[in-house]
Amino acid sequence: MDKPMPRHIFTFLTERILGQEDVLRKLAVALYKHVNGIRGGNVLLMGNSGTGKTTIMKTVREFYHQVEGLADYRTMVIMNANTLVDEEGVINTGRIFSTLETVTRQQLGPTVDGETLRRRMENSTVCFDELDKLSARIAGKTFVTGIAFQQALLTILEGETVAHETIAHFEGKPEKVRIPIDTKNVLFICGGAFEELYNQVYVLIRDREDDRRFREEKEWDQEEERLHKKIVFSLKEYLRMSDIFEYGMLPQFISRFGSIAILEDLKAPQLKDIFLKAEDSPYRASAAFFSTFGIRLRVSAEALEIICHHAEANTRIGARALREVFGRIIADFEFEPFRFAKLDEASGEMVIEITSDVVKANLGSKPGGL
Repeated sequence: MDKPMPRHIFTFLTERILGQEDVLRKLAVALYKHVNGIRGGNVLLMGNSGTGKTTIMKTVREFYHQVEGLADYRTMVIMNANTLVDEEGVINTGRIFSTLETVTRQQLGPTVDGETLRRRMENSTVCFDELDKLSARIAGKTFVTGIAFQQALLTILEGETVAHETIAHFEGKPEKVRIPIDTKNVLFICGGAFEELYNQVYVLIRDREDDRRFREEKEWDQEEERLHKKIVFSLKEYLRMSDIFEYGMLPQFISRFGSIAILEDLKAPQLKDIFLKAEDSPYRASAAFFSTFGIRLRVSAEALEIICHHAEANTRIGARALREVFGRIIADFEFEPFRFAKLDEASGEMVIEITSDVVKANLGSKPGGL
């Protein structure tokens, strides 16, 4: 089977990840380059907590396992960037390769031959989370460990041959060997919240330190019956490369990434889709819980709107806000299901319905912080 085109990869990703289409287009191109041996596909993901970085990484793993013809690309690891740093602050890049070897042996068995081990490790995908925690500057001060981390990864990201010491089987016999691993075809997907970067750029624009200016929108306040001016700020709209360098990411390190993909904070329509459709949504989890009692859970359209607008107001925790918001509403219902369940005469089912009045009683009528 021919390897999938970028648009086919994009379709695969969007069927499993709700929202962030611009990011997924960049990722689809990166994955196409990777499985076709084209260099320059490394991706840097920037986005607040809860915007989907970890979900994206897990979906990439699913892509390799579900698409026919990609068996050689199924060695993939998701690591916290700090796992390469020991207690003394020394960077041990060898942990990348030992982890890749462990995953490969888990997939192919402990007696995998050296050539197969080499091929799988060279075609691997390495995901680093919380990359922002290893900036060259922390709280305005030089962070030596962050500098060392970025410098240690430079040649690996660019492509170098690493002699990886291991035990490989030849004609069924184990031998201690050094396997040359060429990293030029390894795909690196690195992510981080970069929260201080958001603050840094916002303050810079607010204080008019360069030519950038906030965009404003007018928003109708239904309760006050008047228009409000609303400042519109998203990192994607305003970010410049100089901001990333000022944050503490070394220019030579950033240059190793083919694309920088900024995940947008989730808006109410996206949160609604996640609430209703995502496999790990709090609504689906509660519905499954009530089904064990023979009770059906319903959430009215108006209640859903309020829930999603409350979650949207908590931009720093993204989709996780749905779980927090809905948890405050549903807790009493889950504790005493039969106290709240009512018979639906039309269907003959016992039903718990979450109405707008229920939501307002728990959250208030206006969105606010958790």
